Amino acid sequence: MDVISALIILGVIMVLGFIGNYIFNRTQIPSIVWLLLFGLIVGAFFKFESFQVTYPELLMTISSFFGAIAIVIILFDGGINTDIYQLFKGAPRGLLLTASGFFLSFFATILIVAGLDASGIIQIPGDSFVVGAVLGAIIGGTSSPIVIPLVYSLKNLKEKTKMVLSIESILTDPLCIVVIFAIYYMVFVVGEINIGLGIGNLVKTFSVGIVLGFIFGFIWLFVMNKLRKEQFSYVLTLAVVFLVYSVTALIVGTGEGGEGAGAISCLIFGLVLGNGKKVLKMVNYEGEGFEMDIETKQFHSLVSFVIRTFFFVYLGMIVSFQNINYILFGIIILILLLVVRYFVVYLSTFKGNFDLDDKRTMLVMMPRGLAAAILAIKFGDEFVNRFIPGNIGFFKDVAFVVILGTAIITTIGVSLICHYEMKKTKKPEAS
Repeated sequence: MDVISALIILGVIMVLGFIGNYIFNRTQIPSIVWLLLFGLIVGAFFKFESFQVTYPELLMTISSFFGAIAIVIILFDGGINTDIYQLFKGAPRGLLLTASGFFLSFFATILIVAGLDASGIIQIPGDSFVVGAVLGAIIGGTSSPIVIPLVYSLKNLKEKTKMVLSIESILTDPLCIVVIFAIYYMVFVVGEINIGLGIGNLVKTFSVGIVLGFIFGFIWLFVMNKLRKEQFSYVLTLAVVFLVYSVTALIVGTGEGGEGAGAISCLIFGLVLGNGKKVLKMVNYEGEGFEMDIETKQFHSLVSFVIRTFFFVYLGMIVSFQNINYILFGIIILILLLVVRYFVVYLSTFKGNFDLDDKRTMLVMMPRGLAAAILAIKFGDEFVNRFIPGNIGFFKDVAFVVILGTAIITTIGVSLICHYEMKKTKKPEAS
């Protein structure tokens, strides 16, 4: 690929990202559909598959580096755009939906992978339970950039339902990231799967990440307020986000799950900066309240948009589909997620006074997004080499099918619900 071709692709990606976002705002069709398909076309046209075979280690290094950057950006962006009062208000049902949604799909994926391996439908030379756990962590969470705009565009949806779905989409991204870091820690650092050790690592990761994220956020809140009139001060905040991630990871230990703690720290750091006035009120600060300004939020939203756009195209480029079974397996997982979602919604809305239409919306509001793409790209190859050598692209191909499939399910489901609601509102008018 020459420089001109690369610049053309770069320009088309950015234009497509904008157009996709424009279409999403007006038709509720997520932009990831177009970005993934465009990446698939670019990868096939330039034969990116041969590059992966020729330079696997280089690609793994690049994917790991940019994956870390993307994790930092999406969690920080999620933090600054989350209302802490709404988070607390909808916490009980939101946490129930988050926990049941993630862990039921996580364990269901483990069982289906182990079952298909035992029956001989798929061949996994290594531990099928670990492969299932990795895949379950990758595809376990919903996408807040899709869910939040969608639910708040649905006029007949109760505020309580909007809040619960928003909380789920905000919290599942860090949950997916921390769980896969814990699995990575057990497999590549400890050398064995120890559930007690894994849970201990998760608790340490969350607790240290939350504490350090709050401390760093509280300190930087005052510094940021002093520097807010300086030109390009928002760039300094971005630099500090990377330092927060890195320092937290080093304090915990990169070999002890530090990257997971760093991810949580970035989320809390963003939460404090985005809710500065509320946080200062909570700690009885007597001075005038302040928080991140609109200009800084817009800058970080722009960075998040660019990262999101390029990662979906990149995932489309690197999927190989060498094995048709990966597509079929992805479809099986997709059906499994839909079935699990039904039970999750039933459990989380039980005796909660939710309307039938709200429950239907919760059922289809299951799009997987950037976190799934990042984790499949960042960790996929290492786990493939360890447990299913020779099956290049297994996690990335399955993730591609699931991300695209859940986006389509959400789009069709929301469209049908909106159409049904319009018919209901027209009937009384006609009578």
